[in-house]
Amino acid sequence: MDQHTAKKARHTPSNQEHAQNTTTTATSLAKPSEPGSITTECADSKTAVLASFSAYRDTLDAHYDQRERIIKCSRDITAMSKKMVFALLRITQDGPVQAFRETEKHHKRVIELFRKVSVDLQGTDALKYQAQVTHGVQEYVEAIGLWVFLRDNKLITKQQVVEYLTVGDTDGGPIINITDSDYVLGICDLPGEVNRYCINSLGKGDREAVKRCVEFLRVLKEGVELLLCTGKIKDLKKKAPVFDSSLAKSEAAYYSLSLREGETGAMDVDAAVLTSGGSIAVSSGAM
Repeated sequence: MDQHTAKKARHTPSNQEHAQNTTTTATSLAKPSEPGSITTECADSKTAVLASFSAYRDTLDAHYDQRERIIKCSRDITAMSKKMVFALLRITQDGPVQAFRETEKHHKRVIELFRKVSVDLQGTDALKYQAQVTHGVQEYVEAIGLWVFLRDNKLITKQQVVEYLTVGDTDGGPIINITDSDYVLGICDLPGEVNRYCINSLGKGDREAVKRCVEFLRVLKEGVELLLCTGKIKDLKKKAPVFDSSLAKSEAAYYSLSLREGETGAMDVDAAVLTSGGSIAVSSGAM
């Protein structure tokens, strides 16, 4: 046997050694784990899964509870804002002093509700729950807008809305955030209430009030049409038909009142002619 063959023989395991190694490996693979270790691993895994899902449950419960609180408060704001509108629309019966006094009482209650809901609208939650609070905000903008129109004959600005929600706040900022969408959509609900005031004024024969409503709505419509062209505010297009209907009703009321005044004037002239024996007609001809 040469040197190369001997060296190879030293590095090549014998059949007996190979059999022993194979037996050892098979025995180690076939040997089962300890029963206690399997039970412990399963228990730990089950505990971890249950803990994770318990955390998910708590997170979802907190989310839904917060969401329901905001929705409920938004509904209360909507209801109280409608009371402001009802009080303002009684201005033709009760007069401005009484109507504004009642409106102020309801407005204080609305501010309290906004402070209550602001607790759940801190930080990123203001955007997260925007859809839940927006209806209440829009109704408030409508109510406060009607108040400013009846008092000052002006369209309320977004800055004025923010100032109303800032009064009495300790940190000097608004109680909640007012978005451009909230402001515009709230203003687009205003024509319906202005039209109701217009119809009430028509019943009182207040020509100036009816004329003021028509002029206000016409100017407001021009601004809304410009915003419609941009297409940036969602749901604005849905409010356009109601806006147009309110404007048409107010214009019809003004036209009806003008016709009535014309007919009444003609009847007054005829009655005067009959009672004076034609002296008015003669005087008119002489002039």
